Amino acid sequence: MNLKVLKRTFAEITKSIGLETKFGGFVKETEEVIIVLSFQKSNYSSQVYLNIKLYIQGVFGKNYQLSREMVVNDVGDVFRRAPKDYDQIFDLGSDLPDNERIEYLKKFIDEFLSGFIQQASTVKGIMLLAEQGELFLFPAVKSELEKISERNRLYF
Repeated sequence: MNLKVLKRTFAEITKSIGLETKFGGFVKETEEVIIVLSFQKSNYSSQVYLNIKLYIQGVFGKNYQLSREMVVNDVGDVFRRAPKDYDQIFDLGSDLPDNERIEYLKKFIDEFLSGFIQQASTVKGIMLLAEQGELFLFPAVKSELEKISERNRLYF
């Protein structure tokens, strides 16, 4: 399987969890967060990395509008990659047959990505993911999220 086929397959499967294809990446926008997934080819091997970037509305006073730059270059307010348990899916040089790779990709989406995206769609969910060790928040980002959470509590 080549990268073009992987992207097309990924796009088809992830429609069911609310991801749209935009600017060559995969995006879900909510009121609080823009979630961006993009593939990055290794310069040293046949490995492809799935980058997961979160742009949180209101962090550092920013209100994001989705752009090509966010998908292609920026790293977001929070960045992570797919768990290492699923590396074989994204190693395009492996002997894994295409039909098995697709089934493994579906398993990855069911076991990890679907729940992760659902939880990462809100500030509260992002903070829970960080508490569970699924995300690392830089101290400044964590402080901003705490401020946003406190403001939200005051308004509701």
